[in-house]
Amino acid sequence: MKKILCLMLCFLFCFSALVGCGSLKEDEKGANIRMYLTDYPYTLDPAVVQLNSDVEQILSMIFEPLTTINEDGKVEPALATEWYYDYDEIFRKHRMYFKLKETKWSDNRAVSADDVIYAWRRILAPETNSPYASLLYAIEGARSVKSGVNTIDDLGLAAADDTLLEVTFEEGLFGYEEADQKAAEAYCELFAEQVANIHLVPQREDIVTRYEKLGEDWAGDAANIVCNGPFRVQAMDMPRPKTETDTGSDKSAFKLVLERNTYYMRDTEKDKLDKYVLPYRITCYYLEGQSEYYNYESAPTQEVFQADLFNNKEIYYLSAFEKQTYEYFGKDLDTQQTLNGYAFYFNNKNEILADAKVRKALSLALDRTAITNVTGTGEVPATGYVPTGVFNTDRKSDFREEGGELYSTTANLEEAKSLLGGKKGELTITYLIPQNKETLSKGKRYVNYVNVYEEIANAAADCWKQLGFSVTCVGLTATEYTEALISGNYDIIGTNIVTGSVDAFAYLAPFAKEYSGTGVVVNNDTTAIEEIFGLHYSNYDSADYSALITDALKSTDRATRASKLHEAEAMLAEDCPATMVFWYSRSFVINKKMLKNVKSDSWFGYVDFSDAKLKDWRDVNESEAAILAARDPE
Repeated sequence: MKKILCLMLCFLFCFSALVGCGSLKEDEKGANIRMYLTDYPYTLDPAVVQLNSDVEQILSMIFEPLTTINEDGKVEPALATEWYYDYDEIFRKHRMYFKLKETKWSDNRAVSADDVIYAWRRILAPETNSPYASLLYAIEGARSVKSGVNTIDDLGLAAADDTLLEVTFEEGLFGYEEADQKAAEAYCELFAEQVANIHLVPQREDIVTRYEKLGEDWAGDAANIVCNGPFRVQAMDMPRPKTETDTGSDKSAFKLVLERNTYYMRDTEKDKLDKYVLPYRITCYYLEGQSEYYNYESAPTQEVFQADLFNNKEIYYLSAFEKQTYEYFGKDLDTQQTLNGYAFYFNNKNEILADAKVRKALSLALDRTAITNVTGTGEVPATGYVPTGVFNTDRKSDFREEGGELYSTTANLEEAKSLLGGKKGELTITYLIPQNKETLSKGKRYVNYVNVYEEIANAAADCWKQLGFSVTCVGLTATEYTEALISGNYDIIGTNIVTGSVDAFAYLAPFAKEYSGTGVVVNNDTTAIEEIFGLHYSNYDSADYSALITDALKSTDRATRASKLHEAEAMLAEDCPATMVFWYSRSFVINKKMLKNVKSDSWFGYVDFSDAKLKDWRDVNESEAAILAARDPE
């Protein structure tokens, strides 16, 4: 008996020790995982025009939409645990309901249906420039609210209770017979796909309005941002730029830090966070502010700097490359197609570009394969405006495959010259100057920059010079660039298309006047809605195209809807107010010996770090603290 008792005690002791090793001790918070996640973001406001091609990766970590779409294309619960259709027989209204889980914002306030309503109302407000407005046009009153004809209170959104969102569909979208009700019920599946878009996430009215009244970007400072996703933004730090008189060493860190949201819940169980999100922090240090590694003259590019950190085992996940480092890591890369791309907008109000034949000729002359070879980081030459991965009639059919090739991936100079008929002139290509280069351009440099947008512009200019055009390339800082885009003060502008949707409507609708999403100046003397809406950024205005988009919106049968959208894309390729150059891929490499449980199971190409585990994280945390203390003893 004594031997048995001793064995039992030993077993219990060993079991307790094993369990204790896997749990957090007092005052411990978990692993701080260093990685290179994305470029430094311009803004983390999901609703506005995004300049970063990969900003959605960060947004997907700090915000949670109503639904999500898994790697198999199936819609799954996210913020909403369930959704269903209901027909109001008294008022003859078709409605959809989303039941929200019990979860909280990163400041411990409950996430409510009103937060979703505010976010969508903000997107549809007349004064808001949001390319995502058209995704909400199935909602009752959305079009008239966006025009300013009706007030925001006329929008078909309501909170049935704190966690039940009520969506009323536009009157006339469905009839009132039993067959129409069945069509409406089927349409709910489409709407559930649309609201998986990361740009339609809930927002806090008290936070956003407070900073908007001050004229500040509420989502440009970590101190302002509240999040409803598994992580929150702990820091968005940029060092002060050098000046001619200030040549001292600036050790302030240029970093992005995401810290787990203590109040985030994956479901309605009120368990502790540690069951749900394992890493304590995800930290990305940029080359700027790390100047002790290199002297100014020999500073590498950001991508080479981060590749060196990965090879030196100082970071464990790398997701930024230029041509050489992409080729270097080649066979070890995990690559996923995204639903975003890079396009050129042609200003239809420009004297030369007002001719659709000229615009199409410029599109035909682009050597898309050569341009992707210049960038060299896995981009896919575009064969249409809508990318691969967008649903056609359902998740099992691809819109791009069904629509075929509308663009050639190589230059077709002969057909382009034939369309031009000898027309020539002067054109300017506007491109974006990266934010970190803009901020740190004074005095000596921290880092050498290769601006991929400039390289793309130069490659396109070479194509168009072969047609006889005189082409100049001009780079603008983020503020100047955004102003030029919104005001239409450009000839041709290269822009990231950060749409991130499985619905072709989201890509095509903004070119229609009533669906553009651009801000509207309300004019009380104007009563016709069509006269109020602002044009797309390209200033394209086609009544025939707008009619196709309206037909697509009103087509509740998905096959008919897809057919209308294919017609619209074909017309877009012919009139060519814009042309897609390539589609982005997202590539990354992981130190698999150190970092486990990193998932890439999203249809959108997002990477999930919620369950990530870092080997020997206590030792790593101590080492990281010692390195930081040595670099900045103050």
